[in-house]
Amino acid sequence: MIYLDNAATTDYKPKQVIDAVLECLTLYPYNPNRSGNKFALALQQKLYDTRRKLHLLLNNDSELHVAFTAGCTAALNLAILGTARRGHIIISSTEHNSVLRPVMQLQKKGYAEVSVAQPDSNGIITVEEVERLLRKDTYLICISHASNVNGQAQDVTEIGELARRKNIKFLVDCAQSMGYFPLDMAKSNVDMVAIAAHKGLHAIQGAGALIFNERSVPRPISFGGTGTESHLYYQPATVPDCLESGTLPCPAIMAMNAGIDWWLANWRSNRDIVVEMQRTILDGLNKIHNVKVYSRPNKSGIAAFNIGQRDSAEIADVLAEKYNVSVRGGLQCAPLMHKYLGTSEQGVVRASVSCATEKEDCYALLNAVEMLSKTSV
Repeated sequence: MIYLDNAATTDYKPKQVIDAVLECLTLYPYNPNRSGNKFALALQQKLYDTRRKLHLLLNNDSELHVAFTAGCTAALNLAILGTARRGHIIISSTEHNSVLRPVMQLQKKGYAEVSVAQPDSNGIITVEEVERLLRKDTYLICISHASNVNGQAQDVTEIGELARRKNIKFLVDCAQSMGYFPLDMAKSNVDMVAIAAHKGLHAIQGAGALIFNERSVPRPISFGGTGTESHLYYQPATVPDCLESGTLPCPAIMAMNAGIDWWLANWRSNRDIVVEMQRTILDGLNKIHNVKVYSRPNKSGIAAFNIGQRDSAEIADVLAEKYNVSVRGGLQCAPLMHKYLGTSEQGVVRASVSCATEKEDCYALLNAVEMLSKTSV
């Protein structure tokens, strides 16, 4: 199979990541904070090491505040629901449902009102557009660092400056940028960052994280055992313990740890491959008759397109069944972005590369698309 659905999850897992998972399962199959044996304590130290790496990687200028979650969706829910209050929230049209649905739930329950910042003609969420939507009671701004639909990246620095000047919390969704291009929380005045590890870091599914500073510590949104202060009837106040109820997905976190090390050693070559493969696909698509392309060159490796008015899900199915090429059709869990693109009914075909993608993979997709552009599905 030719795998071009890396924006959903990367299929290539480095040996270091696989080894870290196996080591955790065989040497450290324990529950940190719940046992005093030397292996459990060693695992606890490895968890701390992973927190520290994320803290440094994102240049969080505050305390070592990193909460592990079940994925980026859980991290975004923790950020949004854990800082919720009555007032006003600004999001953008580029947001994934993992942002849209929790904020709309707050609006539905009458806790908050939501405004949506629209991209300009170049797909950029400008600081002027965000500032236009500000209200006296605005308390949260959330922007996707890179769209999971077409890969459009956002420079969040000016928005961060605005948010900090107005004392508004600023959350950035880095699900589609982590491991592809960096974010400096201190430089960009970002208060909270939600990440996934199974995409650009090439780790495994099951773990994400919320990295946050001192001015944006969220309240717990789930309650239970933390392994600490077990005599308390109520959730402890200690961070990050109070945000991590239940057993942590330690094998997935160890994969994240190894994925960070692997990325640090290989990010330049990985970036160059992703950019080259994505541009190969884009250049080819732009030469095929009856194909509309929705992506510009981007570092997330995403190329979104359609063939005429054909349903994107049908095209994706045919590419898989007839040409053995795996892509993603439909709405990619981002209805606001499709409304902006004008593809709410049709969706888009999303081809997404990784550092393991080869030119032959790109050409196979392009040949298949060219054939489909000449025939009916």
